[in-house]
Amino acid sequence: MRNLLNRLERKLYRYNIPPFMRYIVFAMAGVFLLDLFAAMSSAYSLRPISVISYMTLNVGKVLRGEIWRLVTWLIVPPSGSGTLWALISVYFYYAIGTALENRWGVRRFFIYYVIGALANILGAFIAYFITGYAIWTNSYLYFSLFFAFAALYPDTQFLMFYIVPVKAKWLALIDGVYFLTAILWGGVVGRCAAIASLINVALFFGQDLIDLCKREYYHWKRRQQFRQ
Repeated sequence: MRNLLNRLERKLYRYNIPPFMRYIVFAMAGVFLLDLFAAMSSAYSLRPISVISYMTLNVGKVLRGEIWRLVTWLIVPPSGSGTLWALISVYFYYAIGTALENRWGVRRFFIYYVIGALANILGAFIAYFITGYAIWTNSYLYFSLFFAFAALYPDTQFLMFYIVPVKAKWLALIDGVYFLTAILWGGVVGRCAAIASLINVALFFGQDLIDLCKREYYHWKRRQQFRQ
């Protein structure tokens, strides 16, 4: 798999791909402000306007011709927890995305991001045809970016609640428990979302994880032999 990814990355060198994560984040912030302005301007209207509702990955509407949703869902900002949380989340996406671009290079990060996006779109369609549930969010996709960040920068510290310093590897472990919970008890939609968002992680880090497990098993076996 590493050789395949390396070959794919080399093929992309013929194209001039600029660092794009900052544009995604800026677009996300712009959509948030635009949706906020639209909601304020229509506050006294009988029919409130929501910009985000026209951009989400709604599979039913995609099948009815609104194909732009296959792209615009990527820049839908986090919602549901207030303005402050949305701004913090957008900044967090910017920080981990640009860090991965700097570490991997733009093309390798582009491959990782596109594989995750396509896997999520496939998962959305599978969940729709099984359950009829149409709306899909990008939360799991951006959680998968954090898995890659934690694998490359495991000792980077974040301040939980702005007070408690926690290393990225421990936050990734919490992230992993969240994914595991979704896979085991999240229903069809939760399972599809979690599994789809782990495909790019598995392709990029699966071999490293297997090698790590082999090394740990080898060291454990040597210690057992030594004790005997």
